[in-house]
Amino acid sequence: MFNPLALLINIFPDLQRLYKRDRDHSTFFAWLTVHGYNRFQVLREYPELLHAISLALSSSHSGLTPLQSVILSRLKGLAQAFPQPEQRQQFLNWFYTYGVEECNLWPFLNEEEQKLVLSIGEPFRSRLRAAIAKQQYVAPKRRPFAKRKFGVNVIGYAFGQLGVGEDSRMATRALLAARVPVTLVDFQPGDAVPQNDASMAKHVSKNGDYAINMFCMTAEENARFYLERSSGQFNDRYSIGYWPWELGKFPKDWEMVLELVDEVWVSTQHTYNSLRPVCSKPLQVMPMAVELGEVMPFANRKLARAHFKLPQAAKLFCFAFDLNSYIHRKNPQACIDAFLQAFPLQAKAGADVGLVIKVHKPVRKNPLWERLKKLAARDPRIHIIEGTLPRPELLALYQACDCFVSLHRAEGFGRGLAEALQLGLHVICTGYSGNVDFCHPPYADLVRYQLVKVRASEYTQAKGQVWAEPDVKHAAQLMKQFVRNPPKRRKRKWPEFSAAVVGKRYEKRLREIMKLAPAVPSSFREKS
Repeated sequence: MFNPLALLINIFPDLQRLYKRDRDHSTFFAWLTVHGYNRFQVLREYPELLHAISLALSSSHSGLTPLQSVILSRLKGLAQAFPQPEQRQQFLNWFYTYGVEECNLWPFLNEEEQKLVLSIGEPFRSRLRAAIAKQQYVAPKRRPFAKRKFGVNVIGYAFGQLGVGEDSRMATRALLAARVPVTLVDFQPGDAVPQNDASMAKHVSKNGDYAINMFCMTAEENARFYLERSSGQFNDRYSIGYWPWELGKFPKDWEMVLELVDEVWVSTQHTYNSLRPVCSKPLQVMPMAVELGEVMPFANRKLARAHFKLPQAAKLFCFAFDLNSYIHRKNPQACIDAFLQAFPLQAKAGADVGLVIKVHKPVRKNPLWERLKKLAARDPRIHIIEGTLPRPELLALYQACDCFVSLHRAEGFGRGLAEALQLGLHVICTGYSGNVDFCHPPYADLVRYQLVKVRASEYTQAKGQVWAEPDVKHAAQLMKQFVRNPPKRRKRKWPEFSAAVVGKRYEKRLREIMKLAPAVPSSFREKS
């Protein structure tokens, strides 16, 4: 049987630590009853598992069940309110009334205890029955896969202004271009992410009824979706995990997420190589669509640069990243180091260049970023734009510059690089990871690198991983070369990024999937 608790512990490091902290796991189980059961709806589907948990607990208070003992010990203030053994009965009265109502205890009770709760009279009877109804699992209506309409439920951050949000919107555009029926199911990425991209709002829905799910999010977030929303969206559908991943090995803690999907799509060969050793499901390389859409219009570059308060005559390098992601992976320090090495402030040639770094304003202070800002403040040629721009304005910022520089340590795909290429910018980037699928001369210069270990503090799931350390000296040489002998701005077509081309590739595989109808299990439990 699929164990959602094991998945929960694997996916959330804080819960993993909480689970391991006590020998009997009592702190974790107290958290589970009071907080976890409310947040993670999938737990309601497994009453037998929750009851087994309560039986496995060890009691430290004579006369109380193990569950009662854990609740008394671990919930703040209860032990002081009901000192034992003097107030044992008062505590039991609380446990079977307020405790059942407030702490989601019903699924953890044995049959005898449940009968006791149901026999309690007013003033508690009505409240308890309402609380019990909320704590029980209500199975969603079912419709077999073979009877569902052909189409795709794209599940992702429909409005989120971040790369993975754009992945879901672009997947939707590609499906629309191929005339595949599609709906975009919104999943909240978290409070730190701006939610202002409404470009696909008319295609957004709360649930997806089509035959095929496409999860455009990380495997970790795919698991969170399942845990928070339960198996309803998975049942009677064929689920594709369209997962980004930046490092060379797929995390062991995430391997269990493979059980949630029937097939995995990845956008680059780099991510394919990461998943191939552990993925027993069909695994497809499906490059993403990257269409520019609207770009804020300016009559000329002079007006565009004036809008962003950028120097008119300088050759401008630019880089953009999200500070709410991992700064070590994006590696903006290397961009500044290479720029300063290529164009020392004191040198005569340093006056006609500039470096633009665009970031979302961070939710909380980042010490590394604060140090970089102080360094940039000493050099008037380095321009920091800190804030969230609407996508058309962000693309106009790129277009106002000359060369996009990304000295990342790892990229799953490299959407910013793909956008810069389509805008006609030259690209200088690390010659490693997902971006090498489409960053080629003469449009891109690849920076040499060495593989180094990823430190635990630098990235999620870092244990045993390596990534690229770009050669700053080589990057500086390429930047100088670009200024001395700038290539012509190339406005070529990039069919590999076209929604129509990508959509046709999607449709071909989706039609093949629909032929599998008799072999697709109806129930998620059958799948797992």
